[in-house]
Amino acid sequence: MTPSSTRMQPSGVLDAAGRFVEQSISWNNSTSPVNEPPTVPPEAEISDLDGRYLFGGIFYGHFGHFIVESLSRIWALDSLDAKADGLIFTPKTPRITEHHVGHYSALLAAFGVDLPIRIAHGPTRVSDLHVPLQGFGMYDLIDGSPAFRDFINRHAGKTIAPEGPERLYVSRSQLPPQRGSILGEHRIEEYLAAEGYEVFHPQRASHAEQIARYRAARFVIGTDCSPLHLLGYVGDSGQRVGVLTRRSMEIGSYLVRQLQVFKQMQAVEINCLVNDWMPQPGTRPSRSSWGEADFPRMHAALLEAGLISNATPWPALSRADRDAEIQRLEESHATSFKPFNPEA
Repeated sequence: MTPSSTRMQPSGVLDAAGRFVEQSISWNNSTSPVNEPPTVPPEAEISDLDGRYLFGGIFYGHFGHFIVESLSRIWALDSLDAKADGLIFTPKTPRITEHHVGHYSALLAAFGVDLPIRIAHGPTRVSDLHVPLQGFGMYDLIDGSPAFRDFINRHAGKTIAPEGPERLYVSRSQLPPQRGSILGEHRIEEYLAAEGYEVFHPQRASHAEQIARYRAARFVIGTDCSPLHLLGYVGDSGQRVGVLTRRSMEIGSYLVRQLQVFKQMQAVEINCLVNDWMPQPGTRPSRSSWGEADFPRMHAALLEAGLISNATPWPALSRADRDAEIQRLEESHATSFKPFNPEA
């Protein structure tokens, strides 16, 4: 890996002749690569690594990118003629260390990966390296390859017993303020708690605890967020899921697609957005923006989907309540918030 100031990361695999191995490209979607051929300066010190390794792609520290992109090549572990000695990744940033590897060790084990993980922070020559294609990703890669889906359905979460309530709301209300959500999410929590949902904060639970909860729940509601990818890996066809859209992006529909394709769940997107509120500077919705939602319409959609049963509509968020939420965010972010659609 070599430093870069552009979005494209110069990293990947070169063969013995110095040619770039195209299968080492990582993709944001089927047409947008995120890495490009690295250059190895003549004076560079090259580390040698003996053994049989599987190239895992880019190791991300962010949970969502890790479970979607850093796990996307593990399917090949079932296809190797002999067991590999380990997996080797390039780091998304120089800050990726053994600490990050340790943080995800239990999650990897729950996916059937019990091999050592190496992070190549500099040029590394591997004696025997297998480079599988990326088997999963975002957007039009969300269906995953048949081999990846088969691996996930054979291994993911199978060693962890289901444990937890029947109804689960995956909340974002206790995340750091820079992580976006839905304005007035505390009200959604209250309404769903009255329906028998447990308000679950996955960042406060171990990865094993998260998997146990997602395997146990029969009804799951959450915003379009990373934990639902994990649900798509470890859940089952008997679950009913509602994905609340929190930003004007296509994430929600792709999450629904994953849940349906991987596990044949009854999954539905609940898109009741009225507007997006963006921290400044910012010109478009992102993971940091906050969605303003039509609560009565959200209630009606959840009721129609069979995810709630109380027919009394949820009250709308008043203009005063919305403005109070925006003021709270501006104070916590130390910046102003602007609406994506000023006329809404």
